[in-house]
Amino acid sequence: MKSGLLGPYRLTVDGIGEAVKEKAPGVFALGHEDFQGRFRITHIGRSDDELKSSLRDMIGTSGLFKYITVETSKEAFEKQCELFHMFKPPGNSLHPDRPPGTNWTCPRCMQRHGRW
Repeated sequence: MKSGLLGPYRLTVDGIGEAVKEKAPGVFALGHEDFQGRFRITHIGRSDDELKSSLRDMIGTSGLFKYITVETSKEAFEKQCELFHMFKPPGNSLHPDRPPGTNWTCPRCMQRHGRW
C-alpha cells in the first residue's frame, strides 16, 4: 500500500528542518525500516496549523517520519483518517479526533469522532 507521503526522513531537528520547508498543516507517519528496508508505520499524526512544530514535539518517539503538507486543517484531518484506516498503526488505538469546533466526518467510516 502506498501512503502518498514524502520520506522517510530522520526524526531529528535537522531531519525535520531539511524536509519540511513551509509552515502549513499536514499529516505525518512515524515508523522504522524493517530488515528489508521497507518503512513500517507505527503512528499516524497531524497538525492543523504547523506540521514542523508538531514533528519536533515527536522527537524521541521514533527514528523516522514521512509527511505531507496540505492547504487546510480539513484536508489534514481527512488524510489522517484515510491513513488510519489504511494502515491501522499500532500507535493509534483510537480513531483520529476531529479538530475542536468542527463537525467534520471521517471520509472512510462517515462517523464523527471525538471533541464534541
